[in-house]
Amino acid sequence: MAVADADFSIAQGEFFSMLGPSGCGKTTTLRMIAGFETPTEGAIRLEGADVSRTPPNKRNVNTVFQHYALFPHMSVWDNVAYGPRSAKKSKAEVHKRVDELLEVVRLADFAERKPAQLSGGQQQRVALARALVNYPSALLLDEPLGALDLKLRHVMQFELKRIQREIGITFIYVTHDQEEALTMSDRIAVMNAGNVEQIGTPTEIYDRPSTVFVASFIGQANLWHGRQTGRVNRDFVEVEVLGSTLKARPGDTHIEPGGNATLMVRPERLRVTPGAQDVPAGDVATVRATVTDLTFQGPVVRLSMAAPDDSTIVAHVGPEQELPMLRPGDEVHVSWSPSASLVLPGADVPTAENLEEMLDDS
Repeated sequence: MAVADADFSIAQGEFFSMLGPSGCGKTTTLRMIAGFETPTEGAIRLEGADVSRTPPNKRNVNTVFQHYALFPHMSVWDNVAYGPRSAKKSKAEVHKRVDELLEVVRLADFAERKPAQLSGGQQQRVALARALVNYPSALLLDEPLGALDLKLRHVMQFELKRIQREIGITFIYVTHDQEEALTMSDRIAVMNAGNVEQIGTPTEIYDRPSTVFVASFIGQANLWHGRQTGRVNRDFVEVEVLGSTLKARPGDTHIEPGGNATLMVRPERLRVTPGAQDVPAGDVATVRATVTDLTFQGPVVRLSMAAPDDSTIVAHVGPEQELPMLRPGDEVHVSWSPSASLVLPGADVPTAENLEEMLDDS
């Protein structure tokens, strides 16, 4: 089964992303919305009308693929004009629409050029203008930035969001790149093995993932397996992890005392200090650890450490922490605010190798 129990609504004018590893069902879902696949059960409604059996050319949606398929013999202007001309719009209407869209995608000065005379980012904007010129109810985008280099992808993420806001048309975007989804989306549906694991805003998905899979796929996260031993008060519970009993923020799933649990803390929320006397004052969770590896990553140093129970702790240490020079084997204290943690249902924690394989497959 490619997609199971996918039941959600997308608001008019929303930038909605479907995010997940290869084979999770996101492209199949997009193809069903476009009409290229027919669902075996259920319904797809566009502006209230059931279009589940409506052919693609009769649905008021357009798709932009990773390969733009521009007409090489036509100018930029004629590529964009192809849609309204095919719809038998008047010459005045065609000129009005094309000129407006070329202004929005900032290609008015390139109207007479052929696609071969454009950069990859410019070609993508032509494909966007061509897809938008007939004013579809929704624009479907299937990993359209995949063919661009990294720096251009970052530029185009902001360009796509700008264009979507100016046009006001619903964008439904498919990607396996979490940064793209977090940067551009109003809401994200995280998919795994044909199921929608969670839908929420980028902040909700990042700060309050509902499952271990979502926590591991969105950003980087420390995920430590243990047991929830009880409740401290309405806001916090106690969890046995890393050889200690720690206070943590409960997730949305109820876990019985003694039940398996996974504690999540993002690496940037950890503070590393050389001695117990340097641990920040106040209500903090603290564990001792041994440095195993340091990796310079530009704005942060990725610090890998071993907890007393041999669990791995990863911290992103910025220049504001002003740590002394650390080496593998050094003893340190790792601390964080209990409100920066989240208790998730116990599950097999994906390894770094598993996640890399999923992304490589994508």
